[in-house]
Amino acid sequence: MHEASLASRFVQATLEEAAACGAGRVRAAGARIGELHGVIDRHLAEFYEAMTRGTLAEGARLVIERVAATSVCPECGSLVRGRPHFRRCPECGRAGLETVTGLEMELAWIEVE
Repeated sequence: MHEASLASRFVQATLEEAAACGAGRVRAAGARIGELHGVIDRHLAEFYEAMTRGTLAEGARLVIERVAATSVCPECGSLVRGRPHFRRCPECGRAGLETVTGLEMELAWIEVE
């Protein structure tokens, strides 16, 4: 389950950001995750909650923002929504769409006291 390792990365990033701004407590953290990663939100949030116990982020909510997958056709420039795998451009029929969004994986913000 890769959600555990991702949660660990998000906890580390949360604590580093909190320390950098001199926070006494983290109330919430926001993560932007592209749909192409196949992350199960509930599992990620559960691991995050467990891994923040005993830290200044204990009890903090992990708010997950999903980023939809989009691709662009390098031939005609059409923007295509959804997973690009094995898809052809609906406008010109060319294969090999290039992913534009959907691969994001970042701590976007934290809310502190």
